Amino acid sequence: MNVKRTVEIVLTVIGMVLFGIPLFVSTVVMGGIDDPGVREGVENFINSSEFQAQPGAEDFTSGQLLTMFESLGQFVLIASSVGLAVGILALIFLIGNKKPKAAGIMLIVSAIVLTLATLFLGIFGGAAYLVAGIVALVRKSRKPLDGTVT
Repeated sequence: MNVKRTVEIVLTVIGMVLFGIPLFVSTVVMGGIDDPGVREGVENFINSSEFQAQPGAEDFTSGQLLTMFESLGQFVLIASSVGLAVGILALIFLIGNKKPKAAGIMLIVSAIVLTLATLFLGIFGGAAYLVAGIVALVRKSRKPLDGTVT
């Protein structure tokens, strides 16, 4: 008798969708960096009295701040893309009950690493991956009455 992996598959798909959100947000942020309106807004922010009152504020330029946001966006974009790729690979391992233990380990490790790598933007996707990974590792194949494992 084969164990169905519906719970793990559904949680993995939910995690993939939730890792898609930071992917989308970082894509939008990176696309808006070159917009003149965004540059003007950053200039206004840097020249504001609230920002200038902060220690070390005079050391920042708008170009540096925009470069920092662009780098952060690229980092989150890559981490979220890796999260989606891991989810696809885990689905391949889970569908048909091919390698559930490998999928479970991948999901647990990626849940922890990617939650941190997306700067906690992927915490809900990471939680879904973590639960799916734990269930994939814990669930055992059923044994028929005659003692043979199928």
